[in-house]
Amino acid sequence: MNDHLCAVFLYCKSHQHQESNGVEYRQATPRHHSPTETSHSITTIAEKQHWQPVPAADMATTAAGLFGHQVDLNPGKNSRNKSKHCGHSLYKKNFHRPTFCHHCTDMLWGLFGQGYICEVCNFVTHERCLDNIITPCTTVAADRVQVFIPSKNITPENPVAHTWSEPGHYRKKFCNVCRRKLDDSLAFRCELCEYYAHATCLDFVVSNCVKCADYDANRNLEKMKFTHHWREGNLPANSRCALCKKSCVTSECLASMKCEWCWTTAHTGCYKSFSSECNLGPIRDLTIPPYAVSMPVPNATVRGDVTAKGQGGMPAKIPPRDTHVTPPPACKRTQEEPATRNTAMMMRTRFRRYQSISSIDSPTEVKGKEDGSEDGQLLRIYDGMTSVRRKSSHTVSVAKDASAVQVVEAAMRALHISDNPNLYYLAETSENESEGQERRIGDTEHAGQLSKQLGVKIPSLILRYQETKAKKGLIKVYPGLMKVPVEYVTVSITSYISVKEIIEMALHKFGLEDEDPDMFSLVELVIEHDIHEREMDRDECPWPQLIKARRNSLLQMRQTRYQLKRTDEKKPINAAQMFVGNLPINLSEFKYKYIIKHLLEEAGCPLFTSVGKVYVQYGAAIVAFEDHDAAITAYHVLKDATYEEKPVTLLFIPEIHIDCLRPEATPLLLFINVKSGGCQGIEVFDILSKMVNPYQVFNLCQGGPLPGLHAFSQLPEYRILICGGDGTVGWVLQCLDDVGQESVCSNPAIAILPLGTGNDLSRVLKWGGGYQQGDELFSFLQAIVDSEEVKLDRWTVIFETDQSKLIECDNKSNSSNSSSGNEDMPNMFVMNNYFSIGIDADLCLGFHMAREEKPEKFNSRLHNKGVYFRLGMRKLGRRTSCKELQKELRVEVDGKPIEIPSIEGMLILNISSWGGGADPWGVDSQDTTFKKCRHDDGLLELVGLTGVVHLGQIQSGLRTGIRLAQGANIRIWLNTDMPVQVDGEPWMQLAGQVVVCRSALQATMLKKSKLKIKRRNTEPALNSNDGQTSPRREQAKLVAMKSDEGGQV
Repeated sequence: MNDHLCAVFLYCKSHQHQESNGVEYRQATPRHHSPTETSHSITTIAEKQHWQPVPAADMATTAAGLFGHQVDLNPGKNSRNKSKHCGHSLYKKNFHRPTFCHHCTDMLWGLFGQGYICEVCNFVTHERCLDNIITPCTTVAADRVQVFIPSKNITPENPVAHTWSEPGHYRKKFCNVCRRKLDDSLAFRCELCEYYAHATCLDFVVSNCVKCADYDANRNLEKMKFTHHWREGNLPANSRCALCKKSCVTSECLASMKCEWCWTTAHTGCYKSFSSECNLGPIRDLTIPPYAVSMPVPNATVRGDVTAKGQGGMPAKIPPRDTHVTPPPACKRTQEEPATRNTAMMMRTRFRRYQSISSIDSPTEVKGKEDGSEDGQLLRIYDGMTSVRRKSSHTVSVAKDASAVQVVEAAMRALHISDNPNLYYLAETSENESEGQERRIGDTEHAGQLSKQLGVKIPSLILRYQETKAKKGLIKVYPGLMKVPVEYVTVSITSYISVKEIIEMALHKFGLEDEDPDMFSLVELVIEHDIHEREMDRDECPWPQLIKARRNSLLQMRQTRYQLKRTDEKKPINAAQMFVGNLPINLSEFKYKYIIKHLLEEAGCPLFTSVGKVYVQYGAAIVAFEDHDAAITAYHVLKDATYEEKPVTLLFIPEIHIDCLRPEATPLLLFINVKSGGCQGIEVFDILSKMVNPYQVFNLCQGGPLPGLHAFSQLPEYRILICGGDGTVGWVLQCLDDVGQESVCSNPAIAILPLGTGNDLSRVLKWGGGYQQGDELFSFLQAIVDSEEVKLDRWTVIFETDQSKLIECDNKSNSSNSSSGNEDMPNMFVMNNYFSIGIDADLCLGFHMAREEKPEKFNSRLHNKGVYFRLGMRKLGRRTSCKELQKELRVEVDGKPIEIPSIEGMLILNISSWGGGADPWGVDSQDTTFKKCRHDDGLLELVGLTGVVHLGQIQSGLRTGIRLAQGANIRIWLNTDMPVQVDGEPWMQLAGQVVVCRSALQATMLKKSKLKIKRRNTEPALNSNDGQTSPRREQAKLVAMKSDEGGQV
């Protein structure tokens, strides 16, 4: 034991250069950083020491002739160096702090030379794990984006760009590019696939995001196999490997894998043992697969982010990487990109906002760069003239006596270029784009001389490629979506080889000699942080363009690929459906069509093709565009438009294809109120969007429930998850009452994720009293699969005000020149939970008015309950307007008058929970007069409240309310104005009559089952057959059927 402790102590303190087992290795070089250790844009090179790559000495051997990729890193070829180690440039290193292997997640033990690290992507590994590495380096990862397995019937996919969030700070996460912790550094996060990247690493991200809408009418679903989409690192807490059942999550490094669809987690060395086919995991019955969804215009395309993504959208530019930021020039638009002025202005505005963030992100880093370092030399490296014009650079730190070759190596590593350094050189920056005007850095110059010669502390250099007199080269041509026996072929091109000839040669190498070359086109793809696609003319010659592209940007040239595309197999065009809302209500369908047409014609925008469903009671319409570019242009016109001084609400709606769904599937429609529970909905929205298809998740702040209900209107069966408070549940149920009767499934079952303050309905249905940050939402979705269906009685509350009170109210309004009259008074409500008169409604009204005055303060449940407590203390000991309430009202239940004792408030309950979990009705086994309070028995419970003290006693469980009556039809006469509330919505009601009667509409709710939920990543969840229904689900259905039979009245 003492020997082990001594070894650990020496391990943490070692700082020497040693040789181990007769193998010479290079010691880790002291990094000449600025004072901040968190800078991720600084790369170092070693001082003059011996270096022997592992395990072969020919790691820098080139496969000459392959244009743009001088080293052939194709994993299918038999090379012993980088091909064997997935493109990593590994060298042995002394680690002076606890370090963990990125392959097996075990700690690197030893005194010296404990493991190996990649010079480019910082991948760390044991020596014993060298032959098992399967994680590609960032220098070759882009070449492996296209999924293609010739031996299996799996359709290849094109690269998919990420949908980036706003720049922010993410703790306990790792960058998927440089594999370092994010912590305090500015970073971006993909909203769909949990891909993280520093702002300085965005140019090197791999465009392999999940494709959430991939419907193809020509696809044979019986032969199609849906594959896993693996993402490395940043796993959820308590993740276990589905193969070896051991923990695979680590907070020390970027390691282990997770499927973005089924949420299967596994070690990096274990996940290759799984079948490539994905069954969408334990919640597959709730998830809509991407091949069943079509979304011609994704919302991310028109959302206006700094990195908006999608086909046909104006690509926004990622901000430059240095602290001195200037907007980039406008990029060349393809045929699919609409040139709208609104889009360009939107992108410039978003870019300027990011520019202000970036300029103040790390002042200590800027200071460190300006001051330099005593032992090292800072250099600013540019990638061609394109980055010079954008002032987009990478800063590297080298030893002052570093040779020109070592500086070139450092610059290549900063740009993630893995190639022979002899093929590159450095030159001083120049405003002139002519390469002949630049001064090339001599081979005998060292880094320390550059600062003196240029007269600056941080010299600016451009990395260039050694131009030769070669008039030909090789390019890679990918098969696109065609199924051929190879991943790609190499085609020799010259200055005179046209696109037509390249197509002919590529078809010959693919074994498709019988195909007509005129039926194919060549597509140029630039796979950066965004994906730019351009169909090339048949007379074009790519060679001169590639030479020019290499001079402008080495990185962009290396990220360019070519692929074939059939011209005769075009996918059917699906119309883009746009939801247009917030228009005046109760107009004619022709009027809505005229309003939208008029707004588009004013801006000279292309018109829609047709008008679909019109929801007059909500002032909304669905319009369709056959031309996707016209849809995007119309979106940017309407999103800034107003009608009658109200902004127009816009949202593109996905189309769900029923024939692509499994027969036993019951997709889940998710509504999230992002403002509920102190804005907890924002966190829930992000998490749930990754657990299911993002096109199933709708933000209620963008058009309300109507867009989601319209998207699911043709499904024969589906379920709804409402994330919000009791008011949000009532909102969705009301909208479902209005438009659900026109849907195929008019009464879907509803589950609740409580985000509000009271959450009484969710408590009754066993979903809990409130979501807490860090709760396991995946288990929550599994509980929905196994939940049981129950019925919820709903009641209509009708208010009939006395005519004398209406005349008096009108006179007061006229005398005060008020625009609000009796038409604003509510006269009918649908009650789901409870209705109250008196002291309870008075407290609720005070809370409502306080929240309306300062809504920013009501951002937590604890604060909200504190406000209730203070309002109650103010009422204590004072004579309120609700004193002796029994004298001011008269009550009849089922036609019989009831005697009311001395009370200050009265509750009419439909459920057994009130005020955040209290039970005013209570459970009294000795009382045979009344039945137990149920939400499906067709009865209401009347409870009396004696005052504020009584309210507190009920809340604390010391007492229950005064049981007054139980019935199905209640009529109340109010002799004076009184505060009332219906499901948490309070107001002052004028004297009159109140009628509470049974509603014809009964809601179907989901009640959480008491059965134990299966643990994630267990064998039954992973290996269960898709076509079989689990016994647990059959049992849940049987319980629901019995509950329905017993609950009918």
